[in-house]
Amino acid sequence: MKTRVVTGGRSVLNLDTIYGVTTSAANVVAAHDGRASFSLQNIGTTKVYVRFGAAPLLGSSKNFSFILPPASGDEEGDGGTLTVDNYQGDVYVVTASGTSTIISTEFIR
Repeated sequence: MKTRVVTGGRSVLNLDTIYGVTTSAANVVAAHDGRASFSLQNIGTTKVYVRFGAAPLLGSSKNFSFILPPASGDEEGDGGTLTVDNYQGDVYVVTASGTSTIISTEFIR
């Protein structure tokens, strides 16, 4: 079992999940009141747009929280990463075109 210390307490790895990301937004981290933190890493070769609480909007009405840069090759481990502590809401991802792959890791108190 993996553990991680977050803000002075122990949290347990809840889930590692790999998602295919497309131009249709998807909820990749569902809301959870007991979440201590989560991480996303882009392990694909296309930029991934991330938004908290709602699907990212692209095009003329841009609205997103972060962009995860692509990896240099599939599963190279050098793609963009995002780690957020103390956010319990939904997290959505989308690509502007093409597809990518992310890994999501969630830690629960």
